Amino acid sequence: KALLQRWLPEYSEGRFKMDNAGVLISPEVLTKTVGPGSWAAILEANPWLKETNLVAKPDQLIKRRGKAGLLSVNKPFVAAQDWIMQRMCKEQKVEMVTGQLTHFLIEPFVPHKQEEEFYICIVSNRYDDELLFCHEGGVDVGDVDAKAERLQVLTGDSLSTQQVVSSLLSKVPAAKQENLALFIVALFNFYKDLHFAYLEINPLVMLGDNKTVVPLDMA
Repeated sequence: KALLQRWLPEYSEGRFKMDNAGVLISPEVLTKTVGPGSWAAILEANPWLKETNLVAKPDQLIKRRGKAGLLSVNKPFVAAQDWIMQRMCKEQKVEMVTGQLTHFLIEPFVPHKQEEEFYICIVSNRYDDELLFCHEGGVDVGDVDAKAERLQVLTGDSLSTQQVVSSLLSKVPAAKQENLALFIVALFNFYKDLHFAYLEINPLVMLGDNKTVVPLDMA
């Protein structure tokens, strides 16, 4: 997210920007009451934590965190803090793997409706980059391989908003298509120029103003 925050305004010609007001929480909160890594220091550096409701989640390359019950959503700081402390450095089984949760991320909660959630993935193949898009994203996105709209872009070719709209956005409300297509083109150019091989956003939220795009979760 930090990379996208840095480059998105440039690749979108100023149309889109990101607030990356996230805080990484490490095991130091278990042993420190003051100083770097402690809750006191985290709050001092990030006073917004007590000004808005929050989302807390593990930051350890765990997929389907919502399905595994590893999301704390729309909670005030004290509740998010308690949720993290109950799980920090504790054994957790996710699907077939058991391990310790040692790093968590706290972010501002973004109020939105289910129908404003989308899914997008870009993956590099041998001769092209492929975009996969679902008009229903979020925790219940389901089988992406089976339901996604797909668009292949040959290596070295450019991507236009017209291609995006016609190939990927047919099930998206018409009022959202133009700005969503502009975002996807900017994301694709960012992906290519920074030499990504895989990028997934789920959910990608476009708010009710049909202009504000918020990548809530990225991999």
